[in-house]
Amino acid sequence: MKGIEKRRKPWLKLMSPRTTAAAVTCLCVLAIGGVTMAADLFKAGPQGNGTAYTPAGWRVTPVGNQKPAGFFPANAVLSPNGKAVLVPGIVKNGNGKQTVQVLDASNGDLIQELELSGAGLGVGPGLTFSHDGSRVYLATANMNTVVVFGWDSAQSKLAIQKTLPLPSGTYPQGVAVSPDDKTVYVSGQYSRKLVAVDVASGQTTQASVGSYPFGIVLSEDGHTAYISNQGENTLSVFSVDGLTLTPKSPITVGTHPNNLLLDAKKQRLFVANGDNDTVSVVDTSSNAVTDTISLMPYKDAPAGTQPTNLTLSPDGNTMYVTGGGNNDVAVVDVSNKGSFGRVKGLIPTGWYPTGVQVAPDGKLLVTSAKGLGTGSNKSGAYIERLLQGYLSVIPAPSESQLEKYTRMVWDNNGFNEHGKVSGMDKHFNAPGTIVPRNPGEGSPIKHVIYIVKENRTYDQLLGDLTNADGTPRGNGDPSLTLFGKDITPNQHKLAQQFVTLDNIYGNGEVSQNGWQWVTQASSNPYNELGTAQGYAGNGSQYDSEGYHPDIAAGSADPAHAYLWDKLALNNISFRNYGQFVVPASWFKPSDQTKCAAGKYCAYDPLLDANTDHDYPWFDMNVKDMHRFDLWNQEFQQYVANDNLPTFQFIDLPDDHTGGGWTAKQMVADNDLALGKIVETVSHSKYWKDTAIFVIEDDTQAGQDHVDAHRTLAQVISPYSQLGIVDSHFYSQVSMLRTMELLVGIGPMSQFDAAAMPMIYSLSDKPNFAPYTAEASSFVVAAGSTAPGAVAYNAASPVETPPMESVMKPENMYGQPDQVDPQKLNEEIWRAIKGPNVPMPAPKNRVFGGDSENEDSKGSKKSILLW
Repeated sequence: MKGIEKRRKPWLKLMSPRTTAAAVTCLCVLAIGGVTMAADLFKAGPQGNGTAYTPAGWRVTPVGNQKPAGFFPANAVLSPNGKAVLVPGIVKNGNGKQTVQVLDASNGDLIQELELSGAGLGVGPGLTFSHDGSRVYLATANMNTVVVFGWDSAQSKLAIQKTLPLPSGTYPQGVAVSPDDKTVYVSGQYSRKLVAVDVASGQTTQASVGSYPFGIVLSEDGHTAYISNQGENTLSVFSVDGLTLTPKSPITVGTHPNNLLLDAKKQRLFVANGDNDTVSVVDTSSNAVTDTISLMPYKDAPAGTQPTNLTLSPDGNTMYVTGGGNNDVAVVDVSNKGSFGRVKGLIPTGWYPTGVQVAPDGKLLVTSAKGLGTGSNKSGAYIERLLQGYLSVIPAPSESQLEKYTRMVWDNNGFNEHGKVSGMDKHFNAPGTIVPRNPGEGSPIKHVIYIVKENRTYDQLLGDLTNADGTPRGNGDPSLTLFGKDITPNQHKLAQQFVTLDNIYGNGEVSQNGWQWVTQASSNPYNELGTAQGYAGNGSQYDSEGYHPDIAAGSADPAHAYLWDKLALNNISFRNYGQFVVPASWFKPSDQTKCAAGKYCAYDPLLDANTDHDYPWFDMNVKDMHRFDLWNQEFQQYVANDNLPTFQFIDLPDDHTGGGWTAKQMVADNDLALGKIVETVSHSKYWKDTAIFVIEDDTQAGQDHVDAHRTLAQVISPYSQLGIVDSHFYSQVSMLRTMELLVGIGPMSQFDAAAMPMIYSLSDKPNFAPYTAEASSFVVAAGSTAPGAVAYNAASPVETPPMESVMKPENMYGQPDQVDPQKLNEEIWRAIKGPNVPMPAPKNRVFGGDSENEDSKGSKKSILLW
């Protein structure tokens, strides 16, 4: 794209230790997309003017008219007469039910919201009309059925007629119907089956397909079925005739294919490949791939576009592809002329688009699953119920309008910089920092320790943070603080002594996608949908943390998707303590030799080879101080032998809470373990060249007055012992980008490639003073027990059942978030604040007072709109 201006990133200057974010006036004025914005207003979430920032810092500027479309709308299906668009909503709405919405295709107005009742009734993205237009078929995920609706085309309304039972464990996601409307075909994601169902009798047959089947389409004559295998890079192909299923040779496409689009007139099939940012073109007459269309935003871009859905213009010459990662729709020439496969332009959408259709009047209809983000959740509302989905109704753009839209997308996502950070000082007067501008430039930091904790917001722990003189420090709300200085003295002391980070965000919402972000800098289409389904009660597997490596995100090669893969490829030594490990009993009997009894191992062979197998997994009956002791045993050996690995991964999960101990005790234990790690390192010979990075995996149900994604983090090093408040916009991918640059490796995805490194938190002037940990009075002594709990310092006090039993939804054990997180948060609130103290009403603000238009002193600010 020639002539597109470089993106201006809203990076603030450093604030003094006594300057709170609430009191900051505009320190710099930045131009973004040609519009002036006061930089001190930059935060994640809705901006109050129809735009937003994602937690990764990517600007969201949906064009057209935005209409509510349920919660995590996973698809958009146009009615045969083109008057309505049907949207299956994955996440439970405010009534605790899932829905199918019928929206007017001309303007997006709600015609009908049909609630699906019944315990555990799930919704899948698979929704299709019968060929005669009288019925609609919907996949129901964990309910293992297809719901059959009657369709009133005159009124554009649905009515449930019956359900078609499927074999147990099918977990249907995609649906297709035969041309005679007598047979329905579904993709069984967990059974790994293609299932055929006779609509009249309910009789079924099934056949094996590849890993995690998802999308399904039939050829125009209805005798060939194509199924995308989302855990592989293949399509399964079958000859079908009613209930008769005959397998044919599979077709190799791109990594993790999801939705499919058939162009019957031209005998071609388009395949959205979610993890290598391409669309494969299959000639259906030969079942051979004839073309591959690249959706990379720039040459050699890492993965991140994440194509999720496709549709064609009425003349078949233009294809529209939703980019879930890039918050856009790509307009692609598929006219079979010389420019075939050229991306003509990009159209900005809401956050994480999932469906696209073209209405008869030419308007584009685009669903976005996460809309404009969350904003404040001061009321304690569950984060996923704050992610309102939208339908964008977009008039067909002219060529000049499409060019403007494309510039917007490039500005929003920083594509002009092509993942480079070398131009930071060219545009801003950045302070001296030890963070290299490019991989391999060198740094005084030779060792990095990366600690991931569980599920806390900034306000929950540091909302009460003060300076030495008692004045407020950072942008906190003390009324929301559950684990204050008396419970977390170390995290308070570290924030004061080193850097207070009061504008840093978790990129995911919950542990399932949060763990993908903190280890891969991305969460792919499989994981995003699975997260929404699982946390809505749809029974999806908790497929995060390496439990099923074949669906790893962020890379065209799942074997090289994680941070440790990048380290190994660059011959950088690393050691793992607890991340992505499971008990030995989780391994299949045939694999028992891979993990000795009583040990903890990773499914990933590379990670496992560099793992401390005594260090426990996520088990809330194990004390984090016990985890510290195990880590320290090895650390002291490394000190003695002078062979400390360059990189360490450490899991400290007890701040998640939920075991046999009180929330205060568990968080205090977690806090002390963190403090002891810092104390140990700072008193060792490695302190002079070590940086410790601490982040939560997600924020989940915790309250925060700025945004539900805002989290707490620490950057601890002689070079960060600054005593400052750093309110620059950071996120988990900013931390990843910083660590990558310090050890000399490139980014894993488009998200960490575009993230600003934490340059203002790491100066070039070290302070080598060591740190001394402090113990809260709530810390439980080693060996103590609580009612119903076992010895709190035992390595593995509970016999863990096999994985086959654990992964059943009714029997989840030992995994993050497998109790109702909103109820858990409410219980924690009552336990700490008292049974008669209600959660405060929500307030939305940027930095400061109770209103986005007021600062902390109540005076009006000028809000500069886009």
